[in-house]
Amino acid sequence: MKKNITIHKANELIRGGDKLSVYGKRALNAIYYLVQMNVNNGNKEAIQKSDYIPLEFPYLRKMLNLEKVESYIKEIEDALTELQQPIQLNNFRNPRNNEVYNWYSVSILSEASWKMDNNKKVAYVSLSPLIKWLMINTNHGNFTKLELIQVVNKLRTKYAMKLYEYLKSFGGYKYINISQKHMLKLLGIDKEHKTYKHYAKLKVLVERQLKEIAKKTDLEDTRLINSKALSKEKTFKILINPKNKKNVDKIEAQTALENLIKRF
Repeated sequence: MKKNITIHKANELIRGGDKLSVYGKRALNAIYYLVQMNVNNGNKEAIQKSDYIPLEFPYLRKMLNLEKVESYIKEIEDALTELQQPIQLNNFRNPRNNEVYNWYSVSILSEASWKMDNNKKVAYVSLSPLIKWLMINTNHGNFTKLELIQVVNKLRTKYAMKLYEYLKSFGGYKYINISQKHMLKLLGIDKEHKTYKHYAKLKVLVERQLKEIAKKTDLEDTRLINSKALSKEKTFKILINPKNKKNVDKIEAQTALENLIKRF
C-alpha cells in the first residue's frame, strides 16, 4: 500500500450533511480509494458493471486505523452499517440528469456483508448508483483532492474530519461564513441536542475542531474569526487561507449548493 493515498471526492458529498462516525467516514474514503484506484488502472468498465466491490479486511483495518483494535470485526461491521443510512443533500444538482432537487436523500451503500474467501476475511459492498457515479466520474470537475493516511485519518473526531473536508472544498477562498443552522446540519447535530443548540456551546465545539485541523493538516492557518456582530448573527466566520482573495460571505443550508455547483 502506498504511503500517500489520495482520493478525488465529490463536493456534493463533502458539502452534504451526515451523521457518520470517524470509522464510518474512514470506511467511505477507503471504498472511494479502491474504486478510483481501479478506474485509474483501466478497470472503470468492470467497476461500473460489478454489483459488489470486495474489500479485504487487512486493507480496511489499515484504512480505518484498526490494526491495534481487537474488536476490529465489529467496528468494520458497524462502519459499513452506517454507510447504509441515508445522507441528505440540499439544493442538489444531480449530475446524471442535470436537474436540481431541493432535498435529496441517498445511502452510500445498498448492501454490505463479509465472508471467508480463500481463508481471508473479505467484505462485499454494493454502492448506490448515484454514489458509484460520483466516485467514478471525477472528470465532472466538482471534487476535492484529499490525502487520507497522512492528513484526513490523523483527525480524531467526526466533527474535525467533516470540517476539514468541507473547508478543503473551499480551498480557493480566503474565508467562509457559515450560519449556525447550516453548521448544525453539516456536522449532523440534531436540533434537539441540548448542548449545541446554543450558539456559544457550538462555537466552543467548532473552535476545538479548527485547532486540531490547524495543527494536523495542511490548513495550518485555519481559525475562527470572532466578533460581537458575528455572535449576534449566530454566524461562524472561518479563515481558510489568508493568501487567497475570494470569499464566501454567507452559506445557508437551503442555498449553499445551488449557488456553488454550477460546473456541470
